[in-house]
Amino acid sequence: MTQNTLFRLLVFFIGIPLLVASALVLPEAGLPAFAFLAIGASALGARETAGFFPGHTCSYRCNRLIIPLLGILVPAAGYGAYWLPGDCTPSFAVIGAILLGLSLVMIIQVFRDHRGDFSGIIPAITTHTFVILYPGLFLWHALRLTELPNPSHLVMLFLLCTYLNDSAAWFFGRLLGKITTPAGTAPPVAISPNKSMAGFVGGFCTTPAVVAVAGAIFPEVFPGSFLAHIAFGAVIGAATILGDLVESAMKRSAEIKDSGQLIPGRGGLLDSIDSPIFAAPFFYYGYVLFFFVP
Repeated sequence: MTQNTLFRLLVFFIGIPLLVASALVLPEAGLPAFAFLAIGASALGARETAGFFPGHTCSYRCNRLIIPLLGILVPAAGYGAYWLPGDCTPSFAVIGAILLGLSLVMIIQVFRDHRGDFSGIIPAITTHTFVILYPGLFLWHALRLTELPNPSHLVMLFLLCTYLNDSAAWFFGRLLGKITTPAGTAPPVAISPNKSMAGFVGGFCTTPAVVAVAGAIFPEVFPGSFLAHIAFGAVIGAATILGDLVESAMKRSAEIKDSGQLIPGRGGLLDSIDSPIFAAPFFYYGYVLFFFVP
């Protein structure tokens, strides 16, 4: 058994239940346990995201502190606004946080000692702008699920949709991948040559099935027709697969194999949460459009 296989089995049998438990065991308003995990993941993910860019763009004193702080800027502001009195909505807080972060990033470049070489200003601004937006802005949409009715059920389904998709893609890829994508044939997506068509189809079909089952068990949370459940699941299934491919594309561009070394035998944190990060906005807006009745 390879380390990657062992890790995936641990995620399936231990990791996913623990993540679901963070939403179900502590179901207080705002799901603080889940929020803590999401904001912490954004901080660690921001450090790995910075590694996709040339090292000189973030080689300065205290970068190990500043980059994680930029990473949590959006999710912390959006989640914090949920608890503030008055008319400060999460969207208002997030837009303000993004503008503040971008302004500081640009202002710092004005006063930073560039030692006579100003060619790195735009690359540095680009790096830090992307760090503010990814994964923070995407993960904030997972936290937005806590603002809706039945947040525990929504977070549980979100995690199951994304991680069962990934697990099914791996399972069907191992089981049927050599049949659907024989050795020597071009992979379905050149950016990720180890993926097979069987894996893509197996993962994609799993998500609508999960949503359909959830709709049957919790009709008050997922009202509407069976067709609406399948359509919503198809959107999330596609977004989940694309999230993995998007990170593969970024790693290819950066010429690195893994996003980090946080998880032995697996790589960085982003290597394990890239799919739910990318799928979070699609899940939030998709749920609002398909099912949410204010």
